[in-house]
Amino acid sequence: MKGWNFYKCLIVQVSVLLQTADAVNVALGKPANQTDTYGKHTANRAVDGNTSPDLNNQSCAHTLSHNASWWVNLEKIFLIRSVKIYNRNGDAGNRLHDVELYVGLSERGFQSLEGFHHGQVGASYTFELATPVYGQWVRITRRNPLDKELTLCEVEVEGVPYSAANGVLYSVFNGYVHTSTAIDVSAKVGSKRVCASRCAKTENCISAYYNTATLTCSLFDSLAFQKGDIENDVTVVNSIAITNNSREQLFGK
Repeated sequence: MKGWNFYKCLIVQVSVLLQTADAVNVALGKPANQTDTYGKHTANRAVDGNTSPDLNNQSCAHTLSHNASWWVNLEKIFLIRSVKIYNRNGDAGNRLHDVELYVGLSERGFQSLEGFHHGQVGASYTFELATPVYGQWVRITRRNPLDKELTLCEVEVEGVPYSAANGVLYSVFNGYVHTSTAIDVSAKVGSKRVCASRCAKTENCISAYYNTATLTCSLFDSLAFQKGDIENDVTVVNSIAITNNSREQLFGK
């Protein structure tokens, strides 16, 4: 690939086992938001657990504008394997069409397109992720919004908490540094391998930056990078969090 050097450093890999009993709706009751709000139909109504809206659809979230998005903060990183959306009753059901599903590790920064439903959604639709992905933020929007506001009556996110036991596969990217704030910084760390191991043992850590000049190990819960010093700086990334969809968005071709 042009513009950056790529090396793989396998530390340990454990098979990812997702049992039905382990996965629950991790969006229930979590903080939700949307581009704007129509009346009292706030974003949190789509994570209140009510999948059978009444005749007035009082439990649905509605936006005011048509070019809109809805998103939820899961408050910690989960391994997500499916997202189910519920449509509104009656004629207004045609508002939920050509739906795009994004999963991300930050609210406003990098998010990856992980699902698309062409046409109008029926009573409900489940995005089954072919490969489960890590994420803290789930966003719903429409590819072709036309002139109708966005309506969602419920969003269920099936996932299990992030854990190093889910499987740890590291890739090393030379010449990149983080632009986000570290959740932990340690001095006198002997190698990038040790730094990567610390990330695997730290809750919510998905990437680590090791400075070979200062022997400093910084841990991060997000993926946000820029070009750095190719001679001294090495970024170690938990590659489970990097899907085929997201790799090009993060690092280019």
